[in-house]
Amino acid sequence: MLPALIAAPSLTLRIATRRDQPPPWLLALLAGIMLSLAFPCHPGHPLAFLYHPVWAWIGLVPLFAALRVPATMHPFQSGLLTGTTMALLSLYWVAHTYGGGLAVVGGTLLLALYLGMYVGLYALAQHFLLCRWGDRALLAAPILWTSGEYLLSLGELGFPWLLLGHSQAAMPRFIQPAALTGVYGVSFWVVSLNVFCALALAGKRRARQAIWLLIIMISLIAPVLYAATVVPSNDPAASSIRVSVIQHGFTQADLQTPGGPATMLRRLEDLSRQAAIDNPDLLVWPETAAPCHLRIRPHCRNRVQALVDELQIPLLTGASDYDRERDAPFNAAFMLLPGQSILPRYAKMHLVPFGERTPYRDRIPWLRRIDWSLITGDLGPAEFAPGTERTLFAHPQAPIVMLICFEAVFPDFTRRGVQLGGRLLVNITNDSWFGDTAGPYQHASLAAMRAVENRTAMARSASTGLSLFVDPYGRIHQQTSLGGADVRTRDLPVAERTTLYSRHGDWFPRIVLLGAMALLCLALALPAARAMRP
Repeated sequence: MLPALIAAPSLTLRIATRRDQPPPWLLALLAGIMLSLAFPCHPGHPLAFLYHPVWAWIGLVPLFAALRVPATMHPFQSGLLTGTTMALLSLYWVAHTYGGGLAVVGGTLLLALYLGMYVGLYALAQHFLLCRWGDRALLAAPILWTSGEYLLSLGELGFPWLLLGHSQAAMPRFIQPAALTGVYGVSFWVVSLNVFCALALAGKRRARQAIWLLIIMISLIAPVLYAATVVPSNDPAASSIRVSVIQHGFTQADLQTPGGPATMLRRLEDLSRQAAIDNPDLLVWPETAAPCHLRIRPHCRNRVQALVDELQIPLLTGASDYDRERDAPFNAAFMLLPGQSILPRYAKMHLVPFGERTPYRDRIPWLRRIDWSLITGDLGPAEFAPGTERTLFAHPQAPIVMLICFEAVFPDFTRRGVQLGGRLLVNITNDSWFGDTAGPYQHASLAAMRAVENRTAMARSASTGLSLFVDPYGRIHQQTSLGGADVRTRDLPVAERTTLYSRHGDWFPRIVLLGAMALLCLALALPAARAMRP
């Protein structure tokens, strides 16, 4: 594996920087392929040995080369090709959604194009600066790229899954600055490495190349040194909470069989009794684990409450909910406490666009009249109502921030829960929709970044995996396998203080966005310094 990781990047760098370089479309395609290799894949992939976060350090270099070739391919098209290729190769599993058909495949293509447009806009801005200021304009790449990633995370169509900073989640030593800047600071660093590599390879003088190589070395050493100062060798937390995560192992196909939900509930009960042997302070079931509308179905609720009373352990579980007055369904989570009739609830606030809800249907009335089943012929939005109030579950040992599935992808959404007083993150999800693909592995890796950003440990319970624990420094512990039933128990530290990112949120990408706007205005106002070199 190591020789491949060393040889393949050096070969692609030579291709991207040779004088008689390939056409821009090929360079843009190469960039998309390289960037896709930086994100987690399925371990059974035949090319799994090639996948590694290091690809993100050089994946943009071919795109830089393509943008330096004037008038041979529109820069927006180059960026669109890079972004769409990266998205298709990384997010192919969306087309694998259980129960989907051609419409889901088409939706995956549209998603890839949508994400590719952001890279296209970046390429357009980068090419404009290159035309005005020459190669020195590459130094603006981290500002322009990070601004695009921040914009991608906003609104009901936000989808910050493939942020370059997220590709580094598997290497905790390099992501500790996220506690200051959020994941966007890590993306800024990754793009900077690409720029330094490109300038080192483009330099004609050995002295200048040596300077850029020295800068690359410093850029790689700096986050490692920072990590050495903030990551303790052992966990010094004054208090902890013992959590058991339950993975029932039932797929969507299993639940469609006669008696499937009832069998799943029995398995959850058996696994919970097994977990109780380790005396946990909290049990966590996955998203929609309770196979009923828990709040309004007394028979189902009484059965789960009886289990909690028997074990004398609080339980967090996902379950459907329904508001009869509003005629509105919810994807929710509930906490059941031993001997108590109260049922604290959190309704998912950030719903998956087109999967759980049609975006902007509350603001654009005609969207409510669309019958997706007539258009798609298969899966359509579940049209859940979004929750309106963030709930911190009041466990006796730690206030808990609940993140249901997709919500764990969003940095600011997570940190707002911590800002309100949450001291433990819990992520419940049902990734069985995507089967035995790369999707669950990518989703699980994002947990590490949310933990680091807030220096807050996370427990993750997934229906078919991957269930795991993350410490406040992004190190993953006791990860389950994909598929099958399992139980994991671990003592997690209760966060004692918040981070700069937890307190001030997206201050870094906002400053970067203002910087990008200022650079583009400056380039418009000032005459070109020199023509771009071919």
